[in-house]
Amino acid sequence: MTEPVEDSLSAAEAALQRAQLASDVGALEALLHPDVVYVAPDGAEYGKAQDLESHASGQLRLTSLEQLRSTARQFGQAGVTRTRVKIAGLAGGEPFAAEMVYTRTWLFLDGRWQVVQAHGAGVPAEV
Repeated sequence: MTEPVEDSLSAAEAALQRAQLASDVGALEALLHPDVVYVAPDGAEYGKAQDLESHASGQLRLTSLEQLRSTARQFGQAGVTRTRVKIAGLAGGEPFAAEMVYTRTWLFLDGRWQVVQAHGAGVPAEV
């Protein structure tokens, strides 16, 4: 069994952010576990197919994603990232801008990190 390299979880988080900003469905496909669940700020839950379709269809289009800070903790084959970002874009054709904190649980499977659980929360803008 392949073990993750130290600090590789931070790199996986950065790759996920790049893929989200570019709506790179191929990269997202590799970074999201088949059973991933994302819990949105309103409590709605979305799976992998919904996430990929939102990017593929243009329903969700990020125009900017600025990481303000991020932490990554590896625990063997598992890890957790917590990232604060400023994001802007279009959702359903409507513009949005927000400051968010995302907490993601990752598993190292098949030689790569994959998100298995994620939660996003809107937070007040930092001054």
